[in-house]
Amino acid sequence: MAYPALLLISVLLIMCLPFIPALQEWLRPTDVAPLPVRRNEINNLRYFADSFRLTIAAMPVIDLPKLRSIQTERTVSISDKLHVVHQRLDGNAGKGYPPATLKVLRQKNGIVIFIHDAWLPPDSHSQADLFAAADLLVGDGASLRACSAQGVITLGADTVVHRWIDAPCIHVGSNAAIDGRITALKELNFCAGSRFVRAGAPLMQFGDASTAAAPAPQAPSPRIRHVLDDGAQQSAALDQAGDYVVRGPYRIRPGSSVSGNIKTYGDLQLGEHSRIAGSLVSNKDIVLERGCSVLGPVISQNDIVIGPDCRIGTPEAATTVICRKLTIATGCTVHGVITTQDGATVMPAEISHGR
Repeated sequence: MAYPALLLISVLLIMCLPFIPALQEWLRPTDVAPLPVRRNEINNLRYFADSFRLTIAAMPVIDLPKLRSIQTERTVSISDKLHVVHQRLDGNAGKGYPPATLKVLRQKNGIVIFIHDAWLPPDSHSQADLFAAADLLVGDGASLRACSAQGVITLGADTVVHRWIDAPCIHVGSNAAIDGRITALKELNFCAGSRFVRAGAPLMQFGDASTAAAPAPQAPSPRIRHVLDDGAQQSAALDQAGDYVVRGPYRIRPGSSVSGNIKTYGDLQLGEHSRIAGSLVSNKDIVLERGCSVLGPVISQNDIVIGPDCRIGTPEAATTVICRKLTIATGCTVHGVITTQDGATVMPAEISHGR
């Protein structure tokens, strides 16, 4: 009787083997699943970055001014999950960090604090949460989980950030991918080919934005409300005043100026160099051709395409872009927050608006 029982147990164990990796992942997750957010902080784009900085500031052993004064080139492990890198690269990033430092960067769920200017080698993979007390340069093809810096962060080409990244200023290289949030206190600069899901900064520039349209003016108040039926077209006058609700698609002719908000139940398209002193809301797609400027929010239940040299918002009045998928050309400037469901892609200056 013992042999059938042993055979049965062996068969059951073999059947359970494929489920062991899933059980390990369930007990100790290692993926990049969404991080928990407090209910009242859902709309705070910098929630993770602020929480991370507060965590570091609350550590009794982390006194950044004191640590900067220590003359050492070592990587100090304060605990299994907390490491401090003292090495100064001083422009000689080519020599890189010693193997001990590279090892702690690959440690899952750890925290690595760089006291001086930091550099991540090309094609490296950092699984710790990183904090740079100065500037951070990320080599081409590198990947990192989450990162905050007190200086400027420069992401090389083809880099990947799996969760979030935050600094006063961030430069995003070509074809870099931000799978989560990217935020800056001052400025974000995106190169062509870069991708992100959510972004926020007082100034977001895509490529060379020196030729971006001037900000749209403030709309007068109160305004007349116009309701247009499906199939309606813009009147002959290029200057329009009032808020417009259109029960279908609508196109603004090139060079038009609208002092008010526009809401459509169909596709909404702005001709070149149009100026909207209000918001754009559409149940379908929104297309902005070259050189358009919009003062208020741009919200679509579907996709948004923004052509070259457009401007959304102003430095004094940050705004919001919300859509399913965003395609934005180089040469554009956005002030405020961009939120997408399926991601945003920065394209070269010429974008096809064909349907």
